[in-house]
Amino acid sequence: MKGKIRGSSLIMAVAGLLLAAGSMTIFSACLPKADGSYMNCHNAQIAVAVCGLCLALLFLVGTFVRKKAVRLFFDAAALVLCAVTFMIPGTLVHICNLSNMHCRVRLRPFAKGAAIFIALLTIWDIYKLIRNKPEYGSGEE
Repeated sequence: MKGKIRGSSLIMAVAGLLLAAGSMTIFSACLPKADGSYMNCHNAQIAVAVCGLCLALLFLVGTFVRKKAVRLFFDAAALVLCAVTFMIPGTLVHICNLSNMHCRVRLRPFAKGAAIFIALLTIWDIYKLIRNKPEYGSGEE
């Protein structure tokens, strides 16, 4: 597999970018208050976007890595970041209490669903890495 770019890492990098972009646009948290200040759920939106960018960066760098051990390390780090992303809205960062607020209706389901989706892609990538045996025993593909 020398000289090839890993397509699965590129797909996961795009998923991380979509998580960041979606949390800032379509699935954003609550709008500003009347005085122009933001509620605490805005911090959850920013944290989810940063996690999405970090995931995209991890997977993008992992696209060019050839050693299996380093790729497994990147995937393990991505799984931890997916768990953090899953826990941000509502657990790590307090969001609004009303059930009809944007952060409860849009941001929280989107962040949790995207984190689960990216985690499943990452688990599939780990499975493929472990299952695939190197041809010459060098640890590289």
